[in-house]
Amino acid sequence: MPNITNSTDPYRNTIKRTLEDKQSQERRKDFKESNKNKTEKAFLDKNVELPESINNVVGLSIFALLPYIIGITFIFLIIAQANIETYRNTDMNSFLLAWTIGYELIAAISLLAILKSAISFKQKQ
Repeated sequence: MPNITNSTDPYRNTIKRTLEDKQSQERRKDFKESNKNKTEKAFLDKNVELPESINNVVGLSIFALLPYIIGITFIFLIIAQANIETYRNTDMNSFLLAWTIGYELIAAISLLAILKSAISFKQKQ
């Protein structure tokens, strides 16, 4: 009598693989159906009504100004300890330095949000 538990049996492996593929397709289908309304992509064009010639300028200015504002806020609150005189006396008044600090803060917050999302997704499964 043949051994049924033999893992080298090609027919058994084919059936097992087919069943696993069907299960993964069903899970993928269920996931897509449950997230149909959540996967809408957000574009600046759809959310903000601007002339097409100004769209790129607004995007570039947001890319330049948002990290700068976050950077000078970090320098003022953390490094200068919210003291205006200490902030004026620091040598950290260059645009590029403040922008770099803000950019790194945004990147760190984004990575932490991705990590949190990955951990919570893993726990749901």
